[in-house]
Amino acid sequence: MLPAGTAEQRTRSRPDGLLGQLLRFGLVGVVSATADYGSLLVMVTFGVWQEPARALSFVLGSTTAYLLNRRWTFVSRRDAKEAVAVAAVYAATFVLILTIYSLVRHSLPTSPWQVTIAWVVSQGIGTSFNFLTQRLLIFRR
Repeated sequence: MLPAGTAEQRTRSRPDGLLGQLLRFGLVGVVSATADYGSLLVMVTFGVWQEPARALSFVLGSTTAYLLNRRWTFVSRRDAKEAVAVAAVYAATFVLILTIYSLVRHSLPTSPWQVTIAWVVSQGIGTSFNFLTQRLLIFRR
């Protein structure tokens, strides 16, 4: 059983700095991306329109990522100011990924890879934006 303690005490034993955060962020990203992409494929398979399906899959993946990152990747204050800042970052990321997804999808010829390529491009750009804004603006020490 792991010792009890505050989130700050638990994070002291983890590798600090950019490399440690990137590693943890990346692992959380794999879990969250699986939830995001998997739900997108399920919705598209069942006939949900592309952009609404991408919007819903983003919400599912982002909720997973936020909960895991807040607890494991970044030291969190868990106050109202942080909650508002995180909501703003996720709202900006939402607009960014949905815009990029739509632009990429409509610029590609129809193929079995169209959804996947559009998702990968939008997710890559959105993840980079999300990490940088969280690290530099929200969870900075």
